[in-house]
Amino acid sequence: MLSRVADSIYWMARYVERAENLSRLLLSTQDLLLDAGAEGRLDESQFWQPILATTGDEEAYAAVHKKIKGRDVADFLALRPENPNSILNCIRAARENARTVRDQISDELWECLNGLKLFVESAEGKSTYRNQSAAFYERVLRRSYQFQGIADSTTPRGEVWHFLRLGTCLERADQMSRLLDTCSDLSREMAPHPEARPLRWAALLRSCSAWHAFQAHSSRLDPHKIIEYLLLDETFPRSIACCITEVHRALRELGGTGALSDMSTPVRHSGRLRADLAYSTVDELTTKGLHEFVDELQLRLGQIGQSIFETFVLYPDVQLEEEPLHAAAHLGAFHAHTAEEDAQVQQQQQQQQQQQ
Repeated sequence: MLSRVADSIYWMARYVERAENLSRLLLSTQDLLLDAGAEGRLDESQFWQPILATTGDEEAYAAVHKKIKGRDVADFLALRPENPNSILNCIRAARENARTVRDQISDELWECLNGLKLFVESAEGKSTYRNQSAAFYERVLRRSYQFQGIADSTTPRGEVWHFLRLGTCLERADQMSRLLDTCSDLSREMAPHPEARPLRWAALLRSCSAWHAFQAHSSRLDPHKIIEYLLLDETFPRSIACCITEVHRALRELGGTGALSDMSTPVRHSGRLRADLAYSTVDELTTKGLHEFVDELQLRLGQIGQSIFETFVLYPDVQLEEEPLHAAAHLGAFHAHTAEEDAQVQQQQQQQQQQQ
């Protein structure tokens, strides 16, 4: 497989997952506001600021709006063309990456992603968002689920499939870590309204589609149990431990399964993280500090992402004088992997081929 193709498939999957997570986060926050408002303790900035912190768009938003208002934040994150991290631009980027590898994916997968892009750009999509934003988010979610299901049922279990899983699971782990980080100082944030804490923890579960699964796991909203479930439970497909297990499995298929010396750098990085999570307890993590642990976790996710880029996209002997083009996507919050950057990567590869 050409490295350009692998890169496009990987980022196509990441952007679909990113748009899905953002849609679910906006939808769950909208529901949370209704619950909190009904009980007379509505403070918009208290609920919307964590979303901007999760997506890493605080500075970009502050450059456009002076105050944090729900409608402004939702507009900025949903359909704002100037925001490279909006749902609109994530779907556009996913579709553009899919277009460059049209011959590598099934017709059904292409039609699903192309249809989603047409919807969010259409007058119908904009009208749905203005008049019934929940219906807009749910439409994006359903299309994303459809994308995952079509990919699962139409993609051969070869290199294309493994890069799809890498993009999906690494993005999912990154998003989950950021959601958990917003709850690392939840008790302090909610001190004036301690009765509102269960609502926030319930919203966290709903924002990652874990509400019903966690209820089967535990009968009460114990923060320690929620953190343990979303971070360490290998049976829940959106937990960080489960995602890293999937990432490691895909990398072993792509980067070697023999002796340690024969394995690629991404395999070793993901294997170490998988082992650390498997042998950690929630008490150890909370004693260390959830925020500190998540910071370290995000750096390690960034290390995995950077090593994937250097191993499978760049030629091994290419020495970069600057940060790799996509490293910011892992080490920062959200990064727009644009068509221009695709062209830069392709140009680097062509130059290297000519030199060889």
